[in-house]
Amino acid sequence: MIRIGVISDTHGSISALGACVSAAGEVDGWFHLGDYASDAKKLRELTKKPVYSVLGNCDGCYLSHAEEDVFPKPQKDTASERVVTVGGARIFLCHGHRYDVDFGPYSLSYRAEELNCSAALYGHTHRGELSAYGKLLLLNPGSPSRPRGGAGPTFAVLEIENGDVNARIKLLK
Repeated sequence: MIRIGVISDTHGSISALGACVSAAGEVDGWFHLGDYASDAKKLRELTKKPVYSVLGNCDGCYLSHAEEDVFPKPQKDTASERVVTVGGARIFLCHGHRYDVDFGPYSLSYRAEELNCSAALYGHTHRGELSAYGKLLLLNPGSPSRPRGGAGPTFAVLEIENGDVNARIKLLK
């Protein structure tokens, strides 16, 4: 089984990154879903694990040349979304703002299905959500540093085995 920590909307909080790393336990890598992209590099330095990331709506002015190495070369021009294959599952990563996730996950779901993905991960709303859209798993890990809507600080852990993706949202204490 492969375990992946999923984090979004960290907004520069190193303490939130550390809390997520501690609470996640042993994971094989991390997905950072944007806001701030520079935190993906800090997460990789902190964990020494692979970190796959996408840009969020607050990342335009924060992506310096030093942080660009978080994104593999083919990713740099389209860093706002990507598909990662892990454990036989195709997983769509995006921040969500370009798919109007504040109004629901419908556009995001359609895009993930177009790309033949079994899961779509997004952030932006700062509220955790775990649901299904047909056979598609939808996951928003929430925000460990700036939760909204009365929710507490959260992140998520994916478990992937033989192409099956399961997720759990974790509340930080």
